[in-house]
Amino acid sequence: MWPVAGRCGRIAASARRGTGTARLARMRFVVGLFCVLWLALVVRAQDSSATCRICQTHGSVVCGKHGRELAREQSPTVVHCSVAVECKVCAGALANDCKQCANPTVEQSLAQRQKLGKEWLAKRRQTIDALTAREPFHHLATPHFDLAFTLKPATVGKDKLDTHARLHLFGERLETLRATFLQVLEVPDADLPDRCTVVMNEEPKDHGILGPRLTGLGTANSVGLKLMGPEYVFSMWNDKRSLPDDEAVHRNLVHNVTHLLLSQMKPAMFLGNRSHGWIDEGVAHWFEDKLVGKCTNFCFEEVLMMPGAGFKGGQWRPAVRKLVDEGKAVTFAALSSRNTDQLTFVEHAFAFAYVDFLVTAKGGAKFRDLLRLVKSKTETRDALAKVYGNNPITIDGEFLPWVKANYALLPK
Repeated sequence: MWPVAGRCGRIAASARRGTGTARLARMRFVVGLFCVLWLALVVRAQDSSATCRICQTHGSVVCGKHGRELAREQSPTVVHCSVAVECKVCAGALANDCKQCANPTVEQSLAQRQKLGKEWLAKRRQTIDALTAREPFHHLATPHFDLAFTLKPATVGKDKLDTHARLHLFGERLETLRATFLQVLEVPDADLPDRCTVVMNEEPKDHGILGPRLTGLGTANSVGLKLMGPEYVFSMWNDKRSLPDDEAVHRNLVHNVTHLLLSQMKPAMFLGNRSHGWIDEGVAHWFEDKLVGKCTNFCFEEVLMMPGAGFKGGQWRPAVRKLVDEGKAVTFAALSSRNTDQLTFVEHAFAFAYVDFLVTAKGGAKFRDLLRLVKSKTETRDALAKVYGNNPITIDGEFLPWVKANYALLPK
């Protein structure tokens, strides 16, 4: 019996040891599971995409100081805006770090954005504002333009826009002009590699200081000045006699900045002083008409003093048609030998019409090829022959019938 009893005791002791081991294993499992869950909660608490209800997965929250202006500041046409950069809450980042979660990548991105904006604005203040020593300018950097601006509020359509809103509107207009130029002439973006500086002053005093300093040209009495290479600059002031409303300012901007784009287009060259005034002015008039519907601007104010200047408020097609019907058309041979400063008012109108004919009837790509040839110093007659199979004499035989077929007279 003892052996049996001894064996049973050992079995019982072994069972008790087994129960303790199982209990310890269960405890270790529970503790391990708790640790895993706790670690998961910590990780999720640091992961804004999983748990943060404040920033909704972004790691940042939109700056609430911009209100209705936020959409304007977030536009793809805006790189930096001085008004946004001077925001005391976000410093131009348009968003702030979420305080409820950690996202180092977002925090670093916001800090970098603020740093770049601050450096950009400091440079603009030094380059523009410091020269006039007056009230600060509004500044805007778009993908391709640097715009400095002091124009007063104005009515645009039915909306009253303050200076900040107009700043953004003109930034959009500049980018629209450049995009339209590329599209119409089928020019690759790489052929317009340089940024353009545009300064739009409300007061003549500011333009009188900035215009000559930025362009190296003109006098304090000028209304607008351009530098067309190696830097591209347009400075103007809002002379109410010639620019009475926002639409007139828009036309003026389109006309003059088109000159910058045309000169910048590879191969870079200003054509106006190389017997290609018809191209220089004709292209500027054409885009002015296409984007704003009228031609009212001239690079030389003396043109406006000529008899007959002012075809029906900028509607040039009916006037050209009338001159053609009367046998008073300007021949291409005569027109194509003039510099920009030699063109008469009527020759400006026919420069527009010849560009209209070549772009509309023959296509923007062919006109682009013509531009590239004459910019490469190919003679006009040779360029016409290569691109259009024409010459300065025979082209009139196509142009005049086209005008009669496409330009209507004003109703009597």
